Amino acid sequence: MLSAADIEGYTIPPSPDPSQGSGYVSKPNVTTGRTAEASHRRRKQEANFQCPIPGCKSTFTRSFNLKGHLRSHNEEKPFQCKWPGCGKGFARQHDCKRHEQLHSNFRPFLCDGCQKTFARMDALNRHRE
Repeated sequence: MLSAADIEGYTIPPSPDPSQGSGYVSKPNVTTGRTAEASHRRRKQEANFQCPIPGCKSTFTRSFNLKGHLRSHNEEKPFQCKWPGCGKGFARQHDCKRHEQLHSNFRPFLCDGCQKTFARMDALNRHRE
């Protein structure tokens, strides 16, 4: 298993709640441009599930991803934030979990330049640009 210390720029702050995790991640959240391009090409070639909504050209490699996507079209939000007083709904479970991390101020992505932390890798990447 890969430790968070093995990933450049990745830090996990002290957790106030043991249920927040052990400080280990299963894989790095970093890809090179070349691997990202290859992954994108492979996903497009293997995308056998197409959104049936007119005008939407989204395709997916797995049927459950299409099902989650369809919920975003019809406003179905079965996954509710469990944070007291929030209750915001989400079409996909992973979006709900990512949102819940914002409440706990879990910000594991560190900018080496200014030491600012971010909850998501894409926010850190936008900050760096």
